[in-house]
Amino acid sequence: AVPVHRHWPIWLVAGMTLANGLVNVVTAVVVRFHSKAYLFNVVLPPRIYYFSRLLVLVLGLILIYLSLNVLQRRRVAWQVALVVLGVGFVAHLGKGHLWYTALAPLAGIILLVLSRDRFTVRSEPRSIRQGLFLMGLSLVVALCYGAFGFWLLDRRDFGIEFTLADAMVRTLREFSLVGNADIVAHTHHARWFLDSFRVLGVSAALIAVYSLFRPLAYRLQARPAEHRRAQAILKTHGTSSMDFFKLWPEKSYFFSANHDGFIAYKVAGGVALALGDPTAPGETAESLLRGFTRFCSDNGWTAAFILTFHPGLGEVLERFRKLGLHVLKIGEQAIVDLERFGSETATKKGFRRVLRKFEEGGYTLTRHAPPHPHDLLDQLESISREWLSLPGRRERSFALGYFDRDYIGMTTVYVVRDVSGVPVAFANQIPSYREGEATIDLMRHRAGMPNGTMDFLFIKLLLAFRAEGYKWFDLGLAPMSTARNVPAASLRGKVTDQVYRYFRRIFFFRFAGLYNYKAKFEPLWEDNYLVYQGGPIDLMRVAMAIAKIIGA
Repeated sequence: AVPVHRHWPIWLVAGMTLANGLVNVVTAVVVRFHSKAYLFNVVLPPRIYYFSRLLVLVLGLILIYLSLNVLQRRRVAWQVALVVLGVGFVAHLGKGHLWYTALAPLAGIILLVLSRDRFTVRSEPRSIRQGLFLMGLSLVVALCYGAFGFWLLDRRDFGIEFTLADAMVRTLREFSLVGNADIVAHTHHARWFLDSFRVLGVSAALIAVYSLFRPLAYRLQARPAEHRRAQAILKTHGTSSMDFFKLWPEKSYFFSANHDGFIAYKVAGGVALALGDPTAPGETAESLLRGFTRFCSDNGWTAAFILTFHPGLGEVLERFRKLGLHVLKIGEQAIVDLERFGSETATKKGFRRVLRKFEEGGYTLTRHAPPHPHDLLDQLESISREWLSLPGRRERSFALGYFDRDYIGMTTVYVVRDVSGVPVAFANQIPSYREGEATIDLMRHRAGMPNGTMDFLFIKLLLAFRAEGYKWFDLGLAPMSTARNVPAASLRGKVTDQVYRYFRRIFFFRFAGLYNYKAKFEPLWEDNYLVYQGGPIDLMRVAMAIAKIIGA
């Protein structure tokens, strides 16, 4: 992220844009009509003066709206603000005796032109919350204009001395279309004020509708051709079990210049969260990373990456550090050596007892290759619904799958059956792009199953994978288990502690005891990392974005 002190020109330009908008709105109602002709009025009809004031008023509201987008360095906002200030400059000259008010938009134009290289952020979808905020801001400005306008008018304008409370009531009546039948304009200025009030109300309503519905018109999705290209690249350059979920729905793709590598990501809360490291050949990976971080900067996003273990992870981390990104350990990944598990771990007393208990009870593990019959999918869906009914269980996304009949239907499924042959638990195998490694996604069981059911499933599953010739089994991540690589006394260390607590609070049902459970299988523990741009505040934003993206 760019340091705050480097953004001061943006704050200056945004402030000037906001000031121009406020001045336009205030002067339009405060400055009265002048009877003497000046400048444009000498050669142009008096109506030009009338409509130039209306134009200045509407442009003021637009500039107030634009100032927020200018502050976010939006390229389109820069372009529109330049046009609006240009029109405003001409409209101010049309006022005649107040020609010098055109100096304010002229100053804004000069600042925009001088700072043009800083406006690199492309347009992005707004959230509903942002849309509601901008809608409310537009309506508040219009209401304030009407209320203070009535209050500031002279008695000669309508023959009435408005109190502030009365002015507010009159404004609300106008906006609600009830109207004020008892108000009759006595002066040219009063007639113009009523017209300006209605024009401003319509303008505010249009901006409000645009602000609210614009978020619904944009969806960040990968096109089918991009999905196929990413799938082809993974076959050659995939490195881990997480890579499978780079092809999962709702991912967007950023490709290298020659389309031989990509980064899969999703955006939430101004954070572009990438799943895994770049999928690309070594000579392309660094330029792909640079391009992606620049792309995020141009969109006003903070770039972040969730990295799981694979043999080349150390080299990947060095690339990130070289680009100035921060690396934070977030947990450990359990990788089971299947040969050791079969010859040593599975023969220990605890596992032998579980196997004996369930085998004597008539339980079995069966393997089902796709495609699956409808009755099996019905049974698996029933198991999944029961599992989801348990406290704290819900569907996730991004780096995990969720139950979908089409998805389950194309994967190999391992099913635990009771003595009657009825399915009571299952796990589905997904491909790992690390040679010799097996892994699974969903692990679900019926409610009320005896203790040790999932132990039985894992023991039989790992032995089956060993028999199939696999060398490793990825048992998954134990998040926040022993993570600590930032000095606790530093600001970053304090924020890191808060992030850990935040994750533990929202994911407690998954984290509690997870490390100890996986340790029973005597895995190798490999570090997993979160890589992110910026400082402590950015880390908090990344944490909240992760919670939103994975469905916490």
